[in-house]
Amino acid sequence: MRKVLCAFIVIAMCVPQLFAWGQDGHRTVCRVAYQSLSPADQKEVDRLVKAYKTPADTGMVIHGFPDACVFPDEARAKARTAAQEHIKDSPWLHFSPFNDWHFLNVARNVKTLPESACNNDCVFTGIATHSAMLKNGKTDQERAEGLIFLGHWVGDVHQPLHISYQNDEGGNKIEPVTGNFYPVPQKFPLNLHSVWDTGIIRKALTAAGWEPFADSLQKHITKTEKKKWLASTTPLQWAQESYDITTTPAVEYCREAAGDCTTFGTGRVLTDAYQKKFISVVDQRLQMAGTRLAALIHENLQP
Repeated sequence: MRKVLCAFIVIAMCVPQLFAWGQDGHRTVCRVAYQSLSPADQKEVDRLVKAYKTPADTGMVIHGFPDACVFPDEARAKARTAAQEHIKDSPWLHFSPFNDWHFLNVARNVKTLPESACNNDCVFTGIATHSAMLKNGKTDQERAEGLIFLGHWVGDVHQPLHISYQNDEGGNKIEPVTGNFYPVPQKFPLNLHSVWDTGIIRKALTAAGWEPFADSLQKHITKTEKKKWLASTTPLQWAQESYDITTTPAVEYCREAAGDCTTFGTGRVLTDAYQKKFISVVDQRLQMAGTRLAALIHENLQP
């Protein structure tokens, strides 16, 4: 179940549009949440993660909850591959219904998100489904799936460009991003979505990596911030926060014109000025996601 393979790295390089926050971001959200839990809740989270059985050919190495929160992106990629190759007995097809639960697409003239925009097939669906599975699952496997996927969905809804528009794939088609600041992947042009998924976070990390970064974010959450963030209790509200960031002109995702947030051009030149402008925004979205995730886990952890 936990064999060391390179397949997951290959998938991540070849299919960038599948990944929200990237591995560092998802691990950070779930580390912030884990560190915010009581020792008793942490123990149960550890038990469920250890009990979870992934398909045998997974590329993931799951050392704990933060690693497990990355797994849903691999599951999505391999479910798509199994469907395309008509592998009818593939265990990855179990995850096919979750394909569109990583995001929410709306019309370009939307200002305030309606819950109806989800059509029971978006990130809201994922949060509701896996919250219930964590609470009411009949087996450890079901409850562990609920825990792991809930962690991923809460991260997704807090990534601004996952609440966006379909025809540019949340900024995946806004490419290339140049400016000689954000690292350019080897297998594909850097795009705006990838800057928000991975680029901004990677530039903020030290040589010590994501774990001390996550712990620092968690330690700097104030009681006032926690109280304020937990007062917002619905994924619709969290998505609206993301959408308001996505459509901010300085993000350079879209421009207001005739009531629509219209696309403009395909390329962007982003430098350290962009990083300075938005690193605090990204930090806070990671903190908010982890704080809210911890509350959801605590609420649903005991059946």
